Amino acid sequence: MPASLPLTLAGAGHRCSVALIVVLLAAAAAAAEPWPRWRGPDGAGQGGEARFPVEWTDSDWAWTAALPGAGNASPVVWDGRIYTASADEAAGRRFVTAHALADGKLLWSRDLPGPIDRHHVQNSSASGSVAVDVRGVYWMWGTQDGVRVEAFSHEGQPRWHADLGRYEGEHGFGATPAVCRDLLIVPDDQDGTSAIVALDAATGRERWRLPRESAKAGYSTPLVLDAGGAEPPLVMVTSMAHGVTAIDGLSGRVLWERECFPKRTVSSPILAGPLVIGTSGDGGGDNLLAAVRPPAGAGAEPEIAYTLDRSIAPYVPTPLCVGELIYLWGDRGVVTCVRAATGETVWRGRVGGTYSASPIAVGDTVRNVSADGEVVTIQAGDSFEVLGRAPLGETCRATPAVIGQRMVFRTAGRLLALDAERGQAADRVQASGSSGAAR
Repeated sequence: MPASLPLTLAGAGHRCSVALIVVLLAAAAAAAEPWPRWRGPDGAGQGGEARFPVEWTDSDWAWTAALPGAGNASPVVWDGRIYTASADEAAGRRFVTAHALADGKLLWSRDLPGPIDRHHVQNSSASGSVAVDVRGVYWMWGTQDGVRVEAFSHEGQPRWHADLGRYEGEHGFGATPAVCRDLLIVPDDQDGTSAIVALDAATGRERWRLPRESAKAGYSTPLVLDAGGAEPPLVMVTSMAHGVTAIDGLSGRVLWERECFPKRTVSSPILAGPLVIGTSGDGGGDNLLAAVRPPAGAGAEPEIAYTLDRSIAPYVPTPLCVGELIYLWGDRGVVTCVRAATGETVWRGRVGGTYSASPIAVGDTVRNVSADGEVVTIQAGDSFEVLGRAPLGETCRATPAVIGQRMVFRTAGRLLALDAERGQAADRVQASGSSGAAR
């Protein structure tokens, strides 16, 4: 991201410079741990500089481990533990689990019985990802009977739960919360009564609630930008009804907003230099990307810097910004690289397959996983090149996590760990109760 560009994200007297945000994101990306939310720190998908294989076989896994059910929840990592969620729909049970990062051993599993609603074939009863902080683990699930937020300790002991009321959505539930200092930001964007709710992360008590207009239910995960100090954290959210919204994370006050999306929002907002990037669309491919420039100060209006149409914009996969380039991994296997500042196309290439997972940057590569479970690695930079492909052996709609020298994938029913090239031959152990562990 270009640090020289001025940025006022909040307006109304609350200013946050690009320099501060760049320092924040760089520090987060450099840390070996944690990977505390979907797509890592700030949802930016920055996996560090380790060099991982671009092709491998089943014998190259550090370990694999079976999950107690199926789902699309992406893995998150904190203090050497991998957390995710799954569901046994036939039995009416959901699970939040913790596995050891070192060997895949199951550390604990918490059973959450409840009704199973009809959902889109690409959705599941465990699609929302876990969020984690120093206090513990958070997960949310929902049916037409209600949206429920669960909190556990790192050892798996129940801490609190919160009920947020009924859920209405034709494709089923799939939202993911985000931690904002001592708050848990819970998106409840649905066909029924919508809101964004902040819960006390220690107690589950509601601290603020921002009512929202409803359009088509969305699945966007909030982007929390926190420069620390006296500056309030910013919560960026996208929806069909409101477009891009910036919220004071401590009070729930709307700082600015720009309507720009004609369709449902499934992907999540990202920061690309001074711009906030979001997309909307539908299953027919009628997609739109909007790059919103935050207001320069109090009373100013946010601007649309540029838009990209259905031929380029993804619907489900979230865009990835690396330096001055944005990678747009399309749902139907076409990847487009554009300049973050202008939206100008640098290159387009076809990788094939269909995609629900979102791309991540690892070293000088960009990687994503197809719904069929093929990991595709392309070269990052000004030209298109497919470097390698590797199968996971099972359906996958989850985004991988990267922690130092280890990459963790989640298929419908398994966790799989791959080591970076320099440590690939070390630490290959069989997970307790695993299926298809490395040989």
